[in-house]
Amino acid sequence: MMMTGIGRLGLALAFSVLAMAPSASQSQEPRPEEARLRAEVKTLASPAFAGRSGEGGRKTAQHLVEAFRALKLEPLFDGQYTQPIPDNEPGRILGQNVGARIVGSDPKLRDEWIVLAAHFDHLGVREGRLYPGADDNASGVAMMLEVARAIAQSPEASKRSLMFIGFDLEEIGLYGSRYFVEHSPVPLKQISLFITADMIGRSLGGVCDPYVFVMGSEHAPGLRPWIDQAAKERPLKVGMLGTDLLVLDRSDYGPFRAREIPYLFFSTGENPTYHTPDDRPETLNYPKLEAISQVIHKLVLQAASAPTMPTWIQAPENTIGEVATVRDILRSLLENQEMFKIGVAQLYLLNNTVRTLDAIVERGSITSTERATMVNVARLVLITIL
Repeated sequence: MMMTGIGRLGLALAFSVLAMAPSASQSQEPRPEEARLRAEVKTLASPAFAGRSGEGGRKTAQHLVEAFRALKLEPLFDGQYTQPIPDNEPGRILGQNVGARIVGSDPKLRDEWIVLAAHFDHLGVREGRLYPGADDNASGVAMMLEVARAIAQSPEASKRSLMFIGFDLEEIGLYGSRYFVEHSPVPLKQISLFITADMIGRSLGGVCDPYVFVMGSEHAPGLRPWIDQAAKERPLKVGMLGTDLLVLDRSDYGPFRAREIPYLFFSTGENPTYHTPDDRPETLNYPKLEAISQVIHKLVLQAASAPTMPTWIQAPENTIGEVATVRDILRSLLENQEMFKIGVAQLYLLNNTVRTLDAIVERGSITSTERATMVNVARLVLITIL
């Protein structure tokens, strides 16, 4: 059928509108992507990286240097991407942190720094067996690199300055992050927020599937609306917990916490493959890793451009949401009691605690004595069941 003149004109107009409209890939801001996260985890957890210890650790450090260089990020340490960590023995190097930076565009805010970090070391090869460390902590490193890529490729300039860091030697007492804090490339008072992630690709005990846990907001409550907004409409439950639920500092937030620098620690918790040769890339939940990475990306963007930053408060401010999260964790354990081989005494404790926490959530407030009891039960569960 022949096209009329009006038809030709309409078609031409339609094509011109389509030509001017940005494509989905052009209009969408860069953000962390599942395929890239999956590829990075697979690389870091491969035999070529030897469990990221010894020669594998050195190879990983160089891998991060090359990744930062490819993104055209500036070196963080006096013109170098690496920060050697010396041993007590003169001339001997234990490991190296790797870092890059983006200097902020705002003349007033560029002296404030947002730090995003993840440790890259793991357990290496022991008795001939490879410990791949896919969740611990290739997942966190993949997130950090993807957030760095998304921000580096964004046309929007960051007002505050940003650091992206891979810490070494976390597995032997947070040695890399401790050294960084003692030899920071900027005065510590200029670090407005430290964010780290350790094990963000699985679920606590293998049963708390929807959850990612975030610690640290109890000392900077102003961060909570940002976290809620960043997680909005994502397939996640964000459980904001007090850091004191853990007996010891379990990751690189510790040295920053000790210096009263606002921090956020993201983790999906220990799972059945934790610190075993079975912590392999194929065991990770990559859609979940993508969702968590995108939440952290949005948080960094928010912090990079906010007029003011939430500040440290000495007395922690915990919420009733924490109680609901702990209750949900304990309930998940009860629903899987056979898998965890929960004994009679443990079963009695868990059931009583869940009933108590239900009542507290219903009431909408918790006393300091009730919270202390909840913390003790949570610690006991972490040690004896999970």
